[in-house]
Amino acid sequence: MDSGTFPGYFVRTIIECIRVVMTRGVMLSVLLAGACIGEDGQSFESRVQAGDIAPDFAVEMYDGGEIRLSELRGNVVLLVFFASWCPECRMELALLPTEVLDRFAGRKFVLLAVSRGESREQLAVFREESGLGFPMGLDPDGSVYGLYATQTVPRNYLLDCEGRVAALSEGYDATRFGEILNRVGALLSETVE
Repeated sequence: MDSGTFPGYFVRTIIECIRVVMTRGVMLSVLLAGACIGEDGQSFESRVQAGDIAPDFAVEMYDGGEIRLSELRGNVVLLVFFASWCPECRMELALLPTEVLDRFAGRKFVLLAVSRGESREQLAVFREESGLGFPMGLDPDGSVYGLYATQTVPRNYLLDCEGRVAALSEGYDATRFGEILNRVGALLSETVE
């Protein structure tokens, strides 16, 4: 190669390297952001649909005790599956104290947040870091979550007072989350308190 073509070749090579790095960087960012939505490319579909009776389960609570979903009948229930490593979950969970618990306090409403695939120790670290102290259930092996879906967190199921799925969502979207909360209000207004 002569000295006249070297600068052009060098510039083209640098531009190509930058393009590859940027493309891979964008792909990596998308993959990392989507990690909380689905880790392994499996179907993200819910095993439970609106209108279905929610599958019953018992979950150990972080602070001790156990809750069985069927024992919550008579209440409107917002079942939230999350993972502490998921950025979307963290955004949604941060809203729960004010947007959900405070808003529906004193009503026939129960928030049941369940940590999917995490140990008590992992959840303890998250609770300490986030300052979130509301009740959380443990599903370390994902068996409870597996009754509802194969992938995707956060995943929300809104249950009416008879235990029937009134609405569901996956991933975090402020508009969709707001719609679910409005539906909570509507269900509560239909429920004799």
